[in-house]
Amino acid sequence: MAFSSIDPREMHRLGSGVQNAGRDLADCAAQLRGLMDMLGITHPGVTAIDRAGRWLTDQAPDLYRRRDLAYEAENVDTDVFGNPAAGAVVPPGKVSVDESRLIPAKTRAAAKLAAPLIESAARGDADARRQLTAHQDRLPDPAFATALLEELGPYALVTLPAEMGRRVRKAIVAGPESVEAMRRENGEVLTMLSQALAAGTGGGGGPRVGRRFAEELKRQCRRSIETPGREGIDYPGYWALGQILAMASPTPYSEWFMSTIGRDMIRWDRDYRREHPIMPLIRDSDRYALAAPAGTRPFPGSPDIGAADPIGALMRLAGASRGTAQALLGDGGDLKYLLSERRPQWGAGDRGEALGEVLEAAMKGSGETSKRLTVLATQVLADDVRRRVSFDGTGQIQLKDVAELDLMSGMRDNMGRVLAEHADDIVTSYYKNYARLPADEVTGNVDGRPVARFNPTDLDLVLLDVAADERAYNALLMGEVAHMRMKVDQAIAARNNDWLNNVIGWNAKAIGHIVGARQHALVARGKEADEADASLSKLVQDGIGLVPLPFAKQAGQLGFKALESLYESFVKDGHAKAGDWLMKQSGHGGGNAAKGYAAGSSNEQAVDNLLKQMLESSMASHGYHDGQGLTGSFVTGDPPRIVPPLQMTRDEYDAFVAWLEIHAKVPSNHTDAEMATRQGMEALKTDLSALGDKK
Repeated sequence: MAFSSIDPREMHRLGSGVQNAGRDLADCAAQLRGLMDMLGITHPGVTAIDRAGRWLTDQAPDLYRRRDLAYEAENVDTDVFGNPAAGAVVPPGKVSVDESRLIPAKTRAAAKLAAPLIESAARGDADARRQLTAHQDRLPDPAFATALLEELGPYALVTLPAEMGRRVRKAIVAGPESVEAMRRENGEVLTMLSQALAAGTGGGGGPRVGRRFAEELKRQCRRSIETPGREGIDYPGYWALGQILAMASPTPYSEWFMSTIGRDMIRWDRDYRREHPIMPLIRDSDRYALAAPAGTRPFPGSPDIGAADPIGALMRLAGASRGTAQALLGDGGDLKYLLSERRPQWGAGDRGEALGEVLEAAMKGSGETSKRLTVLATQVLADDVRRRVSFDGTGQIQLKDVAELDLMSGMRDNMGRVLAEHADDIVTSYYKNYARLPADEVTGNVDGRPVARFNPTDLDLVLLDVAADERAYNALLMGEVAHMRMKVDQAIAARNNDWLNNVIGWNAKAIGHIVGARQHALVARGKEADEADASLSKLVQDGIGLVPLPFAKQAGQLGFKALESLYESFVKDGHAKAGDWLMKQSGHGGGNAAKGYAAGSSNEQAVDNLLKQMLESSMASHGYHDGQGLTGSFVTGDPPRIVPPLQMTRDEYDAFVAWLEIHAKVPSNHTDAEMATRQGMEALKTDLSALGDKK
């Protein structure tokens, strides 16, 4: 990127002077040519003057664009002539301008040819559509895309999709024979517009449309525009933009687009729905004024072709990366609308699946923004569940209006993976018992790492909803198992029994909250609570706790800080993924040790057995025993070492356990895990029962 420093006021005066000089020279050349024609003479100087005038006229727009970039950098609003708007304050002095955002004249000339072809193709001109193919390869180029958008202008972006929809509607009424081909052709044009919009609103350096274009696009999108061919019937501009967004673009949309246009789109949707509680998802069969311009569907999985839900289309684009998802959600101010107020609309569509993808992209990870957004989301979701919690005559938790909660069932698996990602903070939050905190206090910093401060009751309420989904529950379980496995191994590697005792109690209690929520979620939906026991028992049967962590040998040779970084690397892709890795490794050792636990054990017993497995595996890996009497079928090599328990046969495993009774160095009260799990399950019930007094 190349930068220059300019004074925007001086650049405006220079551009105006150059423009006027060019016009004056052109006028002078024209007058001289007229006089010479009368005298019947010629002179090459006249042509030179005319050429100089045209050159000056051509330079003026670039000078004005530099001025506009300087104004944009200073957030100075201007009128249509480029003068500062009334009340605008222009800071004195020079401004740094990114020269790489300027577009070459040849590129602008090419875009000037392509723009009318786009408009004609949208109106059904087959020849224009053929000519457009010559420009298709240039659409990923930000310079060409930006110039094309500026030539088309925001008004075209909100009217051309409606014009295409008008043609489709007429064809549907006349007869369906030509509709499919028409939609396919429209789809090609909309895809080109989508790609141009993505490339021309890119982030970082290089050309992109400026703030004035973005503000005008937002203004046009918020307008009610008369439907072509249907006098007295309007459509919102953002409906049209949504049809462009719904067409997949090979160029990803930028964080800048999400934070400018995307956030405004959400707020328009909020304002619009407060006047129109549920905007119908337009299908062909509905016979609305506007048919879908292309072969889209109101939402993925819809049985009918129809106009895309604009916000659903936006969500699918924003969920492509953490950066775009976080840029769209911003400071979390729109979460209440998206997660609660818009619930009926999601229920009429994809049941929150697209939103779930955005939440997962934005909230997974160990960064402060991810953690802050996650806590804020739990607060919103908890309030929705809280209104639906009731209690029967014996004080047992009941859920009323379950169908309303299920309106957003499509995002439960995403939220399960999100919460699993933050298993470390969830464990701490249950221990610390934080009150619900304001937005500026929901995260903190401990030893240079961001931490999330969840309110335990909010967590329980969210778990009560999320754990109804089996995928979500399994993700939560795998995340907590991986976190507990890592902490147990870390404490044993550090030879710290006090730490180990705390790890056991805190993690077992968190697992108790998770499995307790699963039981209540199933019962509320008419299922047996015993179904909640199956997942955890199966993990123990398969020996998930016996899997040795992959860096056990290095851990014994490192200092505490280096040791800590090793364990962090185990969960670098998330606790749930680490849990998945453990699950894949379990049950493949060739022995029978893992099958030594009863399939019908309760969750409390399962956690106790899980902990035994973890302790056994870590003691073997880290040599946490007195080393005496190290002989027998479970020992191999010279010097002798313990066979990894996952690899042992049943007899070897029994012999190993008998040896551990005498030689292990772990505290004898590790069976507190069963009690801590039960405490977690009871704490969930107690916390939620207390809500009954607040109603």
